[in-house]
Amino acid sequence: MKIFFMGDFILDTGPGIANKMLRKGLGENKNFLFSDAKSKLTRVLEIIYKTIYSDCVCFCSSSKANIIAIKVAKLFKKKTVYIMHGYLSHEYKINNTEVDEEELKEIKEYEQYIFQNVTKVFCVSKKLMQYMKTAEPQFAEKFDYNFNGVDFQKIEDIARMYNRKRNQKQILSIGGGMRRKNNLTVCKAIDKLNKEKNLNLKFVVVGLPYSDKDKIESYDFVTYYESLPYEKVLELMSESAIYVQNSSFETFGLSVLESLISGCDLLISNNVGAVDTITTITKDDLIFNTYEEQEIADKIEHLLKSHNAERLKQGINKEEILYTNSAKNLVNKIEELFYKNNH
Repeated sequence: MKIFFMGDFILDTGPGIANKMLRKGLGENKNFLFSDAKSKLTRVLEIIYKTIYSDCVCFCSSSKANIIAIKVAKLFKKKTVYIMHGYLSHEYKINNTEVDEEELKEIKEYEQYIFQNVTKVFCVSKKLMQYMKTAEPQFAEKFDYNFNGVDFQKIEDIARMYNRKRNQKQILSIGGGMRRKNNLTVCKAIDKLNKEKNLNLKFVVVGLPYSDKDKIESYDFVTYYESLPYEKVLELMSESAIYVQNSSFETFGLSVLESLISGCDLLISNNVGAVDTITTITKDDLIFNTYEEQEIADKIEHLLKSHNAERLKQGINKEEILYTNSAKNLVNKIEELFYKNNH
């Protein structure tokens, strides 16, 4: 079966990295085609040519070009499936204090068009699939899941390269000033610990400014990077003691696994999709109220005394998230769906 994987395979965003892992996992195979065109015109021509040449189009990124591709696929009677990295309308509402109703309407219309017209939506975690079945009940039957793939070897090799002494006072978070990442609440928790317990903790935050950067940077223990190369982020993970992901909504959370493989202790929100990939996780490793600084402060303090990296590492479900397995699982699910619908 020929599958055209259409999306971003270049950028170092969460979906971009996940797509690169998918491509790497699928290897060299004439049955799999990928988006390679750079300009708008060549992209349209590529969509037409590669859709005609394929049996199925798998949308791997959120893009308005997907609407064109769906129309082309319908015209030539091709199957379509969608890998859902994010729930755009929901995330837009969380991230913005002032919602532009027109913009939100446009995002919702795009999402509804995708859900309505593809055969199956593969969420990037089990948690997201369950959430979507409730959030979009009219499409509940269309939601399935396939975990993002992780290249354990590459992360371990980079971590070994930077195997310097870990800074036991350094905490790291990715997601910058984006509101749904709640790094500002983590700042407040660390500030509390530094003032009340005299712990002298440092907090490194990486990511775009969005709405909260200035407030985060106002704390004197914070080092803020708007953008860093992927390898530099892994280096930071290798030298930090604790990685915190305090998201109020997180479809997968690749950096959770990257930081764990790099040797960080983990404190993550129960809303993070990657939680489902670690079988040894306990309630002490999880944040249940992402806006409650006292809970976060108590759990950071607990982690400084009793580490969880080794225990959590032992519980990673490699069967489903090793990038070669993840890619193979996805293709199997697509082929099964295609086969079932034709017999």
